Amino acid sequence: PVHAHDKQYIEGQYGHVKPMQYPAVGGTEGVGIVEEVGSNVQLGVKEGDMVWVNNPRVGTWATHIVTHSNNIDVLPNRPDLELEWLGSMGTFHAAYQLINGFQKLEPGDVVLQNGASGAISQLCCAFARQRGLKMVQTMQLGRTEHTHLVVRYKQCGAYAVVPYSYARTNYMRRLLSDLPPPKLFLNHTGGPLASTTVKLLGDEGTVVTYGSKSKQPIQVANSDLIARDLKFRGFFLPTHMEQQSREARMRTHQTIIENMTLSQGFSGFRGQRFKMQGDSAFAFMNAWDADFSSRKSFLRMVGEYGEWRKPRHETIHYNTGKAIWEDLMQQLLECTGASDTPQSMKYYTPFGDFFSDFNDATQAKELGHREVFFKRPNMPRPNTSEDT
Repeated sequence: PVHAHDKQYIEGQYGHVKPMQYPAVGGTEGVGIVEEVGSNVQLGVKEGDMVWVNNPRVGTWATHIVTHSNNIDVLPNRPDLELEWLGSMGTFHAAYQLINGFQKLEPGDVVLQNGASGAISQLCCAFARQRGLKMVQTMQLGRTEHTHLVVRYKQCGAYAVVPYSYARTNYMRRLLSDLPPPKLFLNHTGGPLASTTVKLLGDEGTVVTYGSKSKQPIQVANSDLIARDLKFRGFFLPTHMEQQSREARMRTHQTIIENMTLSQGFSGFRGQRFKMQGDSAFAFMNAWDADFSSRKSFLRMVGEYGEWRKPRHETIHYNTGKAIWEDLMQQLLECTGASDTPQSMKYYTPFGDFFSDFNDATQAKELGHREVFFKRPNMPRPNTSEDT
């Protein structure tokens, strides 16, 4: 995978994590197949095993890697598991720890999070749904597929997804007024938005900062620290992985993979594949320079696109049906006026005369729909030459 922090690692700004040697290879995690095992390897690793690189210093953007056996973890090579997800086990570990490692949460508790379009945020929705939590997320406006993403994130497990501009108003407090006071705030963006969201936390709540997308600091009122006893924590994935033993890490692997299997197609983030030979520039551009990107880039180091893994027929049919259903849902939202799509886009929907089936043309025009909405573009026009 190509993460946002891969750029920080190249720039030397990724905390205490530095390359093992120079010149170094980029990439902080990945998945591959063992081709040869050294004679002194003590762990249960054999040729043909699928392994995940757990050490960000190794460098994974390469066709072949020679590394110590302590830097890899064996993963199950099953056809029902997405390769992109196995290659991003660090992202799953981060989301799992953010939900389960900082605050004691009960079913029905509310969790706040900004940066909803990030992969970690989407995975946090999956783990929150598994525990019965209510995840309220904020996301930046400006995407052409904004409404589609909101529907998808709610399918993943989010209770509500609102834009940043909404979170700064009293309407956000009204939204949370019928819910228990939030106990946990997962901060990925930072800056003024995070400072505003901190005020929405309940007493003795916890703020966990795991990113700094805005590159701006958080301002905290003294009353939040004195009277409300809020706790501020930080989370850095490499430090967390170093503190875990191999046994604890493998237990987390097993829990995460079970969640992958049960929620296949719903709780995972969206990925986009690129070939390292020729397409790497587009992968880096999508990961680092596209501010509104909602898909994580993945590099295929060897082979062609079709050589990832031959999917089962059931998976193909399921993914096809899911894509058709999501497209119909999006078109339904556009047709009923429930999205921010311009009015001109509503004329090209398969539902045709949706409003004319329930309302007459006059009432529909009062709702804001023009007369052209009721005229099919493929309707045959009368031949004026025959009229004469």
